[in-house]
Amino acid sequence: EAFVAPAPARWRERYAPACAACEAARTPCAHTRERPLKLLVCGHNPSDHSWMSGFSYSNPSNNFWRLLVTGEIIPKDWTAEDCPRLQRELGIGFTDAGTVPGNDAAKYDRKTMLAWRADLYARLRGHLCRVAAAERASDSESHGDSPGEQIQSSSSSSSSSSSSFTVEASARAAERGYGPAVVAFAGKRQYGQLFDRVPKRIETGKQEPDALPPGWPFRAKGEGATEVWVLPSSSGRAAMTKEAREGPYVELGKKLRGVAWPRTDHETRRERST
Repeated sequence: EAFVAPAPARWRERYAPACAACEAARTPCAHTRERPLKLLVCGHNPSDHSWMSGFSYSNPSNNFWRLLVTGEIIPKDWTAEDCPRLQRELGIGFTDAGTVPGNDAAKYDRKTMLAWRADLYARLRGHLCRVAAAERASDSESHGDSPGEQIQSSSSSSSSSSSSFTVEASARAAERGYGPAVVAFAGKRQYGQLFDRVPKRIETGKQEPDALPPGWPFRAKGEGATEVWVLPSSSGRAAMTKEAREGPYVELGKKLRGVAWPRTDHETRRERST
């Protein structure tokens, strides 16, 4: 299941829209289908503000939502409070490397970050497996359901089993192109910490597929590959020029405008193979 913070906190991973009842109850949602996302944003860890609000990057001092608007990734009047809409309407999901609240990224040492890497990869593989299970369920039903339509959860459907949620099953799902079209790390630190040896320098923008971190769970090359991008930190604490901060978001927006939502590329590949 996707991570949901314990009460009274409201933060959760958002790979798919949560129904109103599950959002209010602070429980994983078993009523909406996980689909191959257009974009998955990976932050460092939730701020204290986001942990309690339930909305990623909700701290008023954070520039994230303004940067998404600048990049034309979301409508210009959307804010952090629209976070739950993005999965259904735009195909944009949210997760973090760490699932603990805190405002000081530097306080998490290397040992902690390596533990977070293992947990993050497990959560990403879980997402792949849930998408694959939902796709199998969809194949046996009509194909006329709308994005985010409420259906029985892939994790509780009769088509799923323990064998559907393994490292091997997630690898097969990745090869089928069930990963996001793009994973964007909102900050260099959490991306660099995924490597066995933290790189001395990380450039923003699209990362080379031959130079991704070891064990990366999504497909790196070929049809159905997931592009990996690194964006500048949106924190108000990070000092940089306006151009340096905004440029990668603008370039990401251009990339995403070429990706349809709901995504159909994986369905096209599946039809060609049959």
